[in-house]
Amino acid sequence: MIDSQRRRLLQLVAASAALAAFPGLGLAAGNGFQVASPLGLPQVILARALQDERLTALIGERELRAWRDPDQLRAWIAGSEVQLTATPTNVAANLYNRGVPVVLMNVNVWGTLGMLAHSAPLGSLGDLAGHHIGVPWRGDMPDLVLRFLLAREGLEVGRDLRITYQASPFETVQTFLAQRIDAAVLPEPMRTSTRLQAVSLDLAPAELDLQAEWGRLTGTPPALPQAGMICRRELLEAHPEWIRGIQAAVSEAVAWVVANPGEAGYLGAQHSPLPAQVIEGAILRTRLEVRSAAQARAELERFLGALAGLSPGFIGGGLPDDGFYLAENQLDAG
Repeated sequence: MIDSQRRRLLQLVAASAALAAFPGLGLAAGNGFQVASPLGLPQVILARALQDERLTALIGERELRAWRDPDQLRAWIAGSEVQLTATPTNVAANLYNRGVPVVLMNVNVWGTLGMLAHSAPLGSLGDLAGHHIGVPWRGDMPDLVLRFLLAREGLEVGRDLRITYQASPFETVQTFLAQRIDAAVLPEPMRTSTRLQAVSLDLAPAELDLQAEWGRLTGTPPALPQAGMICRRELLEAHPEWIRGIQAAVSEAVAWVVANPGEAGYLGAQHSPLPAQVIEGAILRTRLEVRSAAQARAELERFLGALAGLSPGFIGGGLPDDGFYLAENQLDAG
């Protein structure tokens, strides 16, 4: 009896020591495995992935939370309130460059940006000459992608066209629907939602896919490595088998979302205020594909490097070093 109690005591001491070494995991043990995502398609992907029954046996209880903005995410990750999150790739790089111990696991969203315009034709960015464009989040990804592409097209803001910035996509949408701007740059699912609202108002907006424009103007594939998943480094070091299982679940989830946009829209509507029709439309207009961090690195560095050339603060300085990218051999242990 005494040996049994002593053995149990030693096990508790060992467990406490392990949790002290990994503070983020201590919280996970108390409240379940905390996963986060912004609203939109990354949330749909994670919601599907977390339904995988194999993760129940591997990880146990898990919870999906939605973050409102990068500041909230930064607080959650830095304070170990969440151990894994979907995030735009520039936010991931920014966190890493500011000393937050995160590792990029994969990139799975390769293009959500598009443009809606009240006047046709809109066959290329060249057709925007002389127009007034609304763009959300000055200095963020939609703005920098547009400015990069306009420069490639030979258009100069202020000389050839006018840009007005709004504080959020919601404000851009309202400005566009009120016809106070000629065109708007929007990410999915806001682009699909706005198109449907415009149709209900007897407007017929023209659309332009900015991923296609990126491919045309750079001579590279028409895809932008916009979002993926990161985890806290201590989670990877303590439980590589968890990360391996989540990687597999996310790969299967992305394949399911692409193959079943209607069902995926319904699933997404259960986790967000967006209706299923909007989420389904966004899926059909977005390039979804899972590539590991190592596989995506070359394209990600070209993309982030191009945009950081316009605004170095976009990624918090220079391109992240090797420690940012999950190496395949890091999942071999465990």
